Amino acid sequence: KDSATNQYQALINQINALENNLKTLTDTELRNKTFQLKKQYKEEKDLNSLIAESFAITREASFRTLGLRHFDVQLIGGLVLNSGKISEMRTGEGKTLVATLPAYLNALTDKGVHIVTVNDYLASRDQISMGQIYRFLGLDTGLIQEDMNFRERQDNYRADITYVTNNEVAFDYLRDNMASNLNQVVLPPFNYCIVDEVDSIFIDEAQVPLIISQGVETCIDKYIVAAEVAEYLE
Repeated sequence: KDSATNQYQALINQINALENNLKTLTDTELRNKTFQLKKQYKEEKDLNSLIAESFAITREASFRTLGLRHFDVQLIGGLVLNSGKISEMRTGEGKTLVATLPAYLNALTDKGVHIVTVNDYLASRDQISMGQIYRFLGLDTGLIQEDMNFRERQDNYRADITYVTNNEVAFDYLRDNMASNLNQVVLPPFNYCIVDEVDSIFIDEAQVPLIISQGVETCIDKYIVAAEVAEYLE
């Protein structure tokens, strides 16, 4: 535990050290940082080396677009999420803002990020509000809603960062597994996902099975022949 805490603190110190320099950049220069980090990832294939700078860039973009600056405790939350662990935060501690940190970092791979929440309202709200940060930094966002058609779903899943409910992504996964060819698949290969309200989704919601069915054309000729054979045998 102490070693993990020390590791996080070292990264936080690095992030904070970059803040003053980033404040001197113009909006365009800050946005160009995204393309520089993407290029660096393609060359090195290592996200860990980008953590400090990407978190600092996200914080600066958040302050410029929303007027919200991530506190150190929120940086820790972002580092925990990025390491694949659960970050428990109380109401009012800014969980939605915390998710922008690892989301931006993992979107630099161009492989897509999914942010999963419990209902359409939260998905839409967060995509609109937090999406300002991503769009400011040159990334695009997607939103999956219940009434969307196949093409709309495909397009939104292809975004750098996509907001979706647990039910929608689960049913899309089931439908994709029933598809007869790849052109009928809406979900891209999974890369990185952040789950909001993880206890509700993985415990409470998980108790309700998701069932999908599909109509199948039935040939009645066999039944007619079987009935005739049965009648003949009688």
